[in-house]
Amino acid sequence: MKVRLATAEDADAIVRTLVRAFADDPFVQWIVRPGARADRALRRYMELALSRMTLPHGAVYTTDDRACAALWAPPGTWDLSIGEQLSLLPSVARIVGLSRLALVARGLGAVEDRRPPPPWWFLALLGTDPAARGRGLGTAVMRPVLDRCDHERVAAILDTCVERNVRFYERFGFRVIGEVPLPGGPRCWSMVREPQV
Repeated sequence: MKVRLATAEDADAIVRTLVRAFADDPFVQWIVRPGARADRALRRYMELALSRMTLPHGAVYTTDDRACAALWAPPGTWDLSIGEQLSLLPSVARIVGLSRLALVARGLGAVEDRRPPPPWWFLALLGTDPAARGRGLGTAVMRPVLDRCDHERVAAILDTCVERNVRFYERFGFRVIGEVPLPGGPRCWSMVREPQV
């Protein structure tokens, strides 16, 4: 199994993997609008996270078969300007539903308030196709950026709403720095990993 940087040509396959990987994730289920259009909204969420928020920064790692991907945002790239936020608003409204925009914004704001001061690398999504789980792929696609964080002495952060994932990430040096109950949704753990020396 070879790990490599993803390119635009990988995007469709990675989105399909992420849709399968996060189909029952509590955070994603909270974000994505409920109802008949939920499947389409889930795909749009993954497309937005990949194509607009992470892939342009050259820090998405995947396996050759694209059964697993780690979507990273380098330091300074995750926080968007007001103009960038406004340009994404129509896409976000289609994902979360217009009536839920304020609720989701409030919840995400509470999560962001728990983050340490920059600089940091942000692990936006780490997903493995359910059929490929248990083979160490998640570890493999995370490793290039974790090694870079150590070399450059920069922190890494992530958020998860799956309690068993907390233990998984702790194996790599992440620790919980806050818990946020999302309004009308699950509890979210914010985690940070200081450079390992």
